[in-house]
Amino acid sequence: MLKNLSKIFIFLLIGLGLASFIIPSGKVIFTFAGQARVIPITTILIIIFIFFAVMEAVLTGLKAISSMLKNDVLLSNHTFAGDKESIPVIDAAQNSKIVLSRSQFDEAAILIVKTMGDISSGVMNEARRHLVNLRKIIGNDAIIDILMLKIYKGEKNFDKMEQLSQKLMQNEEIQLVGMKAALEVQLEKKEFTEALKTANQAFEVRQDLYWVVSSAFLLRAQNNDWLGALEVLDAAIAKNLTPAPKAARLKAVALYELAHQAEAEHNDVQFLKFITQALNENSKLIPAALDLADYYVKNDNQVRKAEKVLSAIWAENPNYDIAKAYLALFPNDTKSEKIQRMEKLALTNTKRPSLNNLILAELYISDKKSAKAQSECRLFLLKNPATQRIASILNQLEQKNKKRSKKENTLVETIKSHIGIDKDEFSEYPKDFQWVCANCGHVSDKWEAICPDCGEVGRNYWHLYVDKDAGSNEDI
Repeated sequence: MLKNLSKIFIFLLIGLGLASFIIPSGKVIFTFAGQARVIPITTILIIIFIFFAVMEAVLTGLKAISSMLKNDVLLSNHTFAGDKESIPVIDAAQNSKIVLSRSQFDEAAILIVKTMGDISSGVMNEARRHLVNLRKIIGNDAIIDILMLKIYKGEKNFDKMEQLSQKLMQNEEIQLVGMKAALEVQLEKKEFTEALKTANQAFEVRQDLYWVVSSAFLLRAQNNDWLGALEVLDAAIAKNLTPAPKAARLKAVALYELAHQAEAEHNDVQFLKFITQALNENSKLIPAALDLADYYVKNDNQVRKAEKVLSAIWAENPNYDIAKAYLALFPNDTKSEKIQRMEKLALTNTKRPSLNNLILAELYISDKKSAKAQSECRLFLLKNPATQRIASILNQLEQKNKKRSKKENTLVETIKSHIGIDKDEFSEYPKDFQWVCANCGHVSDKWEAICPDCGEVGRNYWHLYVDKDAGSNEDI
């Protein structure tokens, strides 16, 4: 631009000399709107110079914008050098740039897209062919290794994938790519010790990536390092990487397991601290409530505190074991008093009314109140399938009726006929309740911190019967 302005200035000087020769007075007279005006030639030349300078600036700006639009292509990390485009080399061992012509650059971009497409489609031979052509254009850039890594993954060639991941981990700019690949291979090979090392290494490098913190948390948890898992989780919460409900669930599980470790070490202070914190994080964590209530009873027989804990969890997340533990707080109760206590407790359970029916049916049959037991069974069966306990209670009712009278109990017979209580073994009926993994559906009789099938942490929830759809609430 400066060069062009200099040329204009020189031409104006020449023009000034010619004008002075042609017009000796150095002034130009012209008439505008009936009035005569006199303007010096130098003023006219300055106005002309300013006009051309403004036009030169506008044209230069338009040219720059046009160049930017023209060179706006697929890859965004390139620079421009005249009519050529250069892509910075990722490999830290090289400081040079790969300089490509426009056609080479476009061809390289298209080959990258085609390679990725073939990998996604599972056409690995075509992906390899495109990668060979890409290497001819850009050489041994790190992007070749990254694409090759994806090809190995698609081919399930984990040995090659592991070798290449180790190479990528040596490059500071893309070491996380190598770490993630190495972690995938180690988990696939069930090399959990090595996977934990890789996850910890990644966590030291970056704590703001979800896959880093989630892998580090899970592997530390599986290694029973719950304190380390809690450290990772706190970092994830600080970075807002984990939704609040999930974070609370995971933290509660970690604290609960730390309480178990403290209990094994006979450290009552730490046990009480961790178990209380676990319930504060997740008020629906049944195992924590049961253990805390048990702790209160065993230490100075603090029945009132235990009763408060169990009443709170019963209202939040009613469970068969919670009710049994609650009734066990009062060992001197008669059968009738236990029934009265359970009837009051049932009033606070609005989430699982069928659970009230089941427990009351068992208490009534034990107190020889057959009519009430029969009524609770019928209410239970209105919403649930025939379960082992209900089938057993109905069978007891039938046997007692046969002893009292030769006549059959029509209602019991009708219920049994309707639901098919005709199997010889009660174990053939579905279980009344069990723990289920909300992630994969794995079932177990006891709560498990880590699902043995899918490896998810703290997804076990309690439900009343097996035919009910599995829940997936994060806060359970």
